[in-house]
Amino acid sequence: MNKKVSAALTATAALVVTAISMSPAHAASYRSCSTTGATGGVSITNWTDPGAKVGLYIDLADTKADDHHVRIRILSEQSNGKIVHWPWRKHTGGANTGDSWRTSASDDRGLFEIGVEVARFEGDKLLNSCTHWG
Repeated sequence: MNKKVSAALTATAALVVTAISMSPAHAASYRSCSTTGATGGVSITNWTDPGAKVGLYIDLADTKADDHHVRIRILSEQSNGKIVHWPWRKHTGGANTGDSWRTSASDDRGLFEIGVEVARFEGDKLLNSCTHWG
């Protein structure tokens, strides 16, 4: 193979790899939403493919003096379309306070989409919530 053809193939391969690695579904991203009394979100890193172990930085704030606590959880979609509801994280510090967590997630059936749900609770009764998907 001559040098020009070899160089062209190498350049094309590099462009394909770059395009795949930079696709929006796999880039670092942020999901957030707000509902009455609560706001929160998740920053997602290392989302290189559906089988990746992603880094998560979760933040949550209570925005209303109403004696209710706030919660946040991650949602994910598997290869078969099933939605996984990850465990709730709770903040009980009161109005105008918040909490944050650093964690990670992976799923043997893939992380094809990641979302967040933010809610306000009275005990274990969900009062209102919002959800944001990519």
